[in-house]
Amino acid sequence: MRERNLPKSVCIICGQEKPGIEVKEDNVIRAIRWFKRNVTKNEQGNKLVVCRDCYLKYSTLRSKYESRQKLYIALGILFVIFSVMVSTNKLVGLGMGIFVFVLLYLISFLNYIPALNLPKNPEAKTKNEK
Repeated sequence: MRERNLPKSVCIICGQEKPGIEVKEDNVIRAIRWFKRNVTKNEQGNKLVVCRDCYLKYSTLRSKYESRQKLYIALGILFVIFSVMVSTNKLVGLGMGIFVFVLLYLISFLNYIPALNLPKNPEAKTKNEK
């Protein structure tokens, strides 16, 4: 049974209170917690996890997020290069390109899935390293 002072472990995929692998507390999670604490006054302070049942769905969603983020960054870089090449005023072209790059990067967070807080195991070696 859970003690009163300990936060609930809530799965980020199914939303149920279950034990699981803890989610890494990154800048996005901290920003959401700050917003809920200061603006909406509705911070629950739950421990965010991915339960065993949802891990496969999580890994699929995380890989989609990572690949889309790389795609948006690549498109943003290409847009910066082309806007500088095409623009008659290079400074305006660079500014416009950087604006679109930042916008594309922020759009990549619409399908944000946080990383898991997995411990790094230096003892785990591949077959080639043995």
